[in-house]
Amino acid sequence: MIMELLEGYELPSFPAAVMKVLEMLRDPDAALSDIARQVESDPGMHVKALKFVNSAAFGLARKVSNVHHAVTLLGRARLESLILPLAVKECMPSDNLICLDAKTFWTTNAKRACLARAIARRLHPATQLEAFTAGLLQDMAIPVLINAKKDDYCVALETWNSDPESDLAQIEKAAFGFDHQTVGGLMAEEWNFPGYLQEAIGQHHISGDADKFDIDRAIIAVSSLRYPSGEHQERDDEMLKEMLRDVLAVGDQAASEIIAQAEADARQVAAIFH
Repeated sequence: MIMELLEGYELPSFPAAVMKVLEMLRDPDAALSDIARQVESDPGMHVKALKFVNSAAFGLARKVSNVHHAVTLLGRARLESLILPLAVKECMPSDNLICLDAKTFWTTNAKRACLARAIARRLHPATQLEAFTAGLLQDMAIPVLINAKKDDYCVALETWNSDPESDLAQIEKAAFGFDHQTVGGLMAEEWNFPGYLQEAIGQHHISGDADKFDIDRAIIAVSSLRYPSGEHQERDDEMLKEMLRDVLAVGDQAASEIIAQAEADARQVAAIFH
């Protein structure tokens, strides 16, 4: 199915070391100490996992100094939510995006993730990490589509970025017959993501009653955040404040504070991904 949509473009495979960690995390008989050793066996994953868990986005009371401590502190489900974005980064064709700078891509998605976490903290605190991970990965199909569709997709992306009234999913459906959330959901299924993440990535541009689709309001809310340009920055900032006022029923000052904190947190997160 996904190969047909992408006209033969082949999805990269997850790194073998990551697949092994995910397999162990989903095995109730695998000891946490063995999982930690598996993470440590891959130097890149080891270093990035520690940076990630110590970033402001996780909000830990104290720094984690080693992977064994991180695994014990986070547990299986939360560690999986941490490892998946690192694995996706390794798979993404982010160094060859002809119309979207890789740094801009990850910085924007880090901001989405931190905003989703801030929204979830107020609406349903137990889902903060899930909201963060889904916000970070909701657009993971876009680099793939840029490489698969080339200039045609760049036109769709620019149309969305330049028109505040437009919806990216609708533009994509008109141009290609499908949208990036559909491709992202299929990628998440192909890579055996947890069910909540498959759903959140595959339906994050759905509007209306989010509860009907069992999706976090936080994930849908942050999907409106565009890839920034100096020309439209002031407009986009105001739209973001309006979104927060609507979703959280807060005033301008509170909305501005939430955005400022999310941007500060996002800078730490984005530094890990580019």
